[in-house]
Amino acid sequence: LMPSVSTPKGVLEEPVNPIGLALSEGATFVARGFAGDTEHLAGLIEQAVHHKGFALIDVLQPCVTFNRQNTFEWYRQRTYQLGDDYDPRDRITAFAKALEWGEKIPLGIIYQNDRPTYEAQLGALKTAPLVKQAMGDPGQFEKLLDEFM
Repeated sequence: LMPSVSTPKGVLEEPVNPIGLALSEGATFVARGFAGDTEHLAGLIEQAVHHKGFALIDVLQPCVTFNRQNTFEWYRQRTYQLGDDYDPRDRITAFAKALEWGEKIPLGIIYQNDRPTYEAQLGALKTAPLVKQAMGDPGQFEKLLDEFM
């Protein structure tokens, strides 16, 4: 238990693991970045924005006001970037990386899968959201309403 200004007796709860949670719920882009390395973090954000599907980035951001233990230096000593030999398409290994915390904390794309999005799998949504599509003949709409009333 590490005491801090806001938690003088330390944090009693087990923290949520956002990487593990995202992996278990089917996110297709899961990454971790560190606010102390803005260039790397910006690259992750750019990749996440361009990813087709649910993307989550766990950003390690020290609290300089209340937490004097987990400082920028604390993270710099423990974080490392995943190398070119790491395969982000291996979900089992990604779960192992999600559990890696403490003396070693991985940064980078933990998991990525380019499976089709929900919208891409539905013919009616392939071109645009329904709200942006032309309704067609208004009479068709009235006929459809009559079928359901």
